[in-house]
Amino acid sequence: MEVTDALAETTGIVDGLVAGLTPEHREMKTPCKKWTVHDLVNHMANTSKAVAAMASGDMSLMPGDGVDHLPEGPVNGWNDGKMAITGAAGGDLDTVRQTPFGEVPGSMVLSVGVADLLTHGWDLAQATDQHIHASDELVATARSTWAMVVPPEARDGDRFDAEQPCPEGASALDQLAAFTGRSVS
Repeated sequence: MEVTDALAETTGIVDGLVAGLTPEHREMKTPCKKWTVHDLVNHMANTSKAVAAMASGDMSLMPGDGVDHLPEGPVNGWNDGKMAITGAAGGDLDTVRQTPFGEVPGSMVLSVGVADLLTHGWDLAQATDQHIHASDELVATARSTWAMVVPPEARDGDRFDAEQPCPEGASALDQLAAFTGRSVS
């Protein structure tokens, strides 16, 4: 799947999930052990801006640590992040960029962003009891990306846990969640 198509599908999924949030969701726990729904959506907005900075090569756009991207609510915060990452997708994705995970083409930076947003979309849907659907092609693209960039030593229980068992017949999206260390029942 082309990374720009994967990004368009993923941002559409996240748009729907964020639009479904209510003030009551803000402090709810998520499958991400340390994050509430607010923390998770803030991370998704932050990641989108960070990926945009790395993919474009303009590190002056890199968001600062500990910034609340949602002061005007989750929809506005997410939309700002989405605008940044989709803007970067229109740039030169063939140029090799320096990132925390090595020197990679801008397209790979965007692929990691897609995988992160889709995985956290699953987290958001689970936390808020919303429905999520992604094409099998998108899920396969995200899983392939994670398989390339998540070494075994990164499965330390902080960012990624060990791959979890997944019930037989589980959706491709649930299998992706289990691959990234989420408990799927």
